[in-house]
Amino acid sequence: MKGLKLTLIFAILIFALNGCGEKSNVETGTPDATQTENNEHTEEKVIKSQTIADNISGLTEVISYVGDCDGDGTDETVVLATSADRDSKGEFLWNDGQNWSLYVRDNAEKIYVLFDGFVQAGNVYFDVADYYMSDGAKPAIMVTVSTGAGLSIKNYTFSKDDNGYIEKEIYDTRNATEGGINRRFTSVPEILK
Repeated sequence: MKGLKLTLIFAILIFALNGCGEKSNVETGTPDATQTENNEHTEEKVIKSQTIADNISGLTEVISYVGDCDGDGTDETVVLATSADRDSKGEFLWNDGQNWSLYVRDNAEKIYVLFDGFVQAGNVYFDVADYYMSDGAKPAIMVTVSTGAGLSIKNYTFSKDDNGYIEKEIYDTRNATEGGINRRFTSVPEILK
């Protein structure tokens, strides 16, 4: 039930930030999400397949999802993992911060690492969704990183042309040391069970 509520909150946030319609930004007069304050376009990042690194393979799995994430008609596995260990009851032993990784396993040899980093006083979450377009559903993975100082949301869709996942930044408060927003409150749950 908690996961459903969290998914609903993030879906509402994405629709609020991006708008629900398919109108182009030129028509609506709103800035494109890939533009900075200076109206410069940020580069799209392509996540290519790799072999799984030792630092990722040694992490503790938090949760995983099995389903078609790249639109090829076969299932992939999305894995969220952390460096936090579990106790004898299965509860996580959280520190003030830990390493997190989110990756898509297409088969035993193809791994697409969407997130790999240290998160201070926070968590990493993901959603998998289909965005319906005129030519059919297009799977997407949304990654949310919530910390004590900020929130970032990135969207990943598979590109057959680039043979990798295209990363699109949806929202990022940055952190206070980068001259961004210092978040005062969030309703995102603090700890995954």
